[in-house]
Amino acid sequence: MYSTFFVVLVRHQTRRKVMSRYRRITEATMAQLVKEGRGQGRGQDYKPWLTVRDVPSRGLSTRDKGWTTGRVHHVLSNLELEYLYTLDWNADVTDIREQYPLQIDETLDIAKRLGIKHPFVNKYNEYAVMTTDFLVDSVFNDSPVLLARSIKTESDLLSKRTLEKIMIEQLYWKERGIDFKVVTEKQIQRNLAWNVGFIHSAKASMDTLVSPQMLWLIEKRLFTMLQQQHSSYAKVALENDQALGMEGGTSLWVIKHLIANRIWEVNMSKKIDPGYPLEVQRREGF
Repeated sequence: MYSTFFVVLVRHQTRRKVMSRYRRITEATMAQLVKEGRGQGRGQDYKPWLTVRDVPSRGLSTRDKGWTTGRVHHVLSNLELEYLYTLDWNADVTDIREQYPLQIDETLDIAKRLGIKHPFVNKYNEYAVMTTDFLVDSVFNDSPVLLARSIKTESDLLSKRTLEKIMIEQLYWKERGIDFKVVTEKQIQRNLAWNVGFIHSAKASMDTLVSPQMLWLIEKRLFTMLQQQHSSYAKVALENDQALGMEGGTSLWVIKHLIANRIWEVNMSKKIDPGYPLEVQRREGF
């Protein structure tokens, strides 16, 4: 299934230039990674092939557990994080597996057929395992579908070498009958991603901050205040905190919580900046 040696690329970024260094993964290390379950599992039990420990200067981990999976995610760029947030908001998405490893014997064969050099490490002249940024389980027309997505910037696509790697990845998934697409910043709904990132940590209930009974009292007051006032919702939230004698920030957290749980409906394609008024509607049937 796997070759004798695998490598993980680690990039070290400085202000002036980007330097690269490589970590060699021996057969023993590879066995340990497989034993750890890297690239295996589903949902909360999935473990990505690459983690922020493998690429400390590039990697980002979500501070809060994903809404869809219930686990911390490991992404390698801000653009990947933005795409992750859009997936978490999509009600049709049922599972998200990031940094998903591809079978190296197959990618080697595909590279050979395409006449393309397979990714390898210059220092050791050993082939590197390829990964797909996101493997997504979703539902379309009431049927489950699997989607493979590679996240790249528009400038990335100007590189011939990047395009060659994408060709290998694309054919890999095509031969499995799985939909593959490259997603750039032009395809990502940036305001939606920002909004989800802004409210993400507030989805779970915090009884130590607000009891269930108090939550609904605050909700009623805030909803009425937002309908009647045209001030920024940060100001409205602060006024409500002061009126109820609550710690500053409590009402703002409640607003985020209500939006995150879709109890309040807002235009998620528009940035919900706290410095501006907020138009909200209660979910139908609430």
